[in-house]
Amino acid sequence: MKQKFQDKDFYNNGFDLIRYWAAISVMLGHFAWKAQAFSNTPIKAMDTMVSVMHFFPGVVLLFAISGFLVTASLERSKSKKEYMLKRVVRLYPELWVCTIVNLIMLCSVVPNLLDKSIIVWLGTQVFGVANTPGCLANFATGSVNGSLWTIFTEIQLYIVICFLNDFLKKMNNVQWGIALTVSAAVNVGCDYAAKYFGGAIAKMIERAFVPYFIWFLLGCFIYHKRDVLIPILKKMTLPLLAVYTVLRLLNWNLPGYYAGIMVGILAPLIAIGGGGYCLPAIRIKCDLTYGIFLYHWVVLNVIVHYDLINLWDWGWCLLLLVTVTFALAWLSWRFVGRASGKLIKRILNKMN
Repeated sequence: MKQKFQDKDFYNNGFDLIRYWAAISVMLGHFAWKAQAFSNTPIKAMDTMVSVMHFFPGVVLLFAISGFLVTASLERSKSKKEYMLKRVVRLYPELWVCTIVNLIMLCSVVPNLLDKSIIVWLGTQVFGVANTPGCLANFATGSVNGSLWTIFTEIQLYIVICFLNDFLKKMNNVQWGIALTVSAAVNVGCDYAAKYFGGAIAKMIERAFVPYFIWFLLGCFIYHKRDVLIPILKKMTLPLLAVYTVLRLLNWNLPGYYAGIMVGILAPLIAIGGGGYCLPAIRIKCDLTYGIFLYHWVVLNVIVHYDLINLWDWGWCLLLLVTVTFALAWLSWRFVGRASGKLIKRILNKMN
């Protein structure tokens, strides 16, 4: 009889470690990108950093793991209302506080640039929409908080799965195969469309959940078929990792939006089946990953605005970015994130 995955082992995973890799790799990848763009002299180390950080793209891993864990959260919730409440309270309070911190920074650093468009920007931040007001188009990196598109995309995916999950869990293997194939084709199609049309259409594609849905859907698929797939993926971790590594080192890839479709399929399989359930089940009580996503671009803007990339050695800039980002992420977790968690429990207790 084939071994099946037991739900009692659901939490015996290494997802905390993978989430930290995802958050830190995005932060370091953004630093390397902007250091290359704004440095007056080439920094060879940045090419290496980009290659390492993009080997297992943090955003792909983030969406794939979210698909797995958020589906589990939805299934364990007593109602869709409870599920959405948990998601809203989990995401928005820390986002709103980050917006206030960002606004204070802007008022302190470039008060002369601000105009009425900042009010519209604040309105979009209430809902988590990534947006840069016109008055700040030429400030620092050119984006007020360039990492927020991932948060807004997550929000879209949370809503989509809320409506689709009842249908997804009833699908047979053939239907799942069709759904995943279509999602992969859409990802590739978005890549071609964004390059062909550019401009506003490319921006719309970037901000919509559609091109990233394949990664999230893979997570949903693995969760719904976990009793069979998790044991298989655990056994296949090393072979999949070997194939993935060889293909990446050979720079062989297929087209795909944000990441080639080969990466977009193999990386989630390795991360969820192998990384999640082969890595040590280490629980990191202090979860700074969300704060790292929220705050690192704010710090990066300050570094670029004051031209520290050219005034200091890049290593000191990186140390500043990591130190301040982690400090802000810890403050966010300590005083906002934990309070949000307690608020969710109180609300759910009253609802129940």
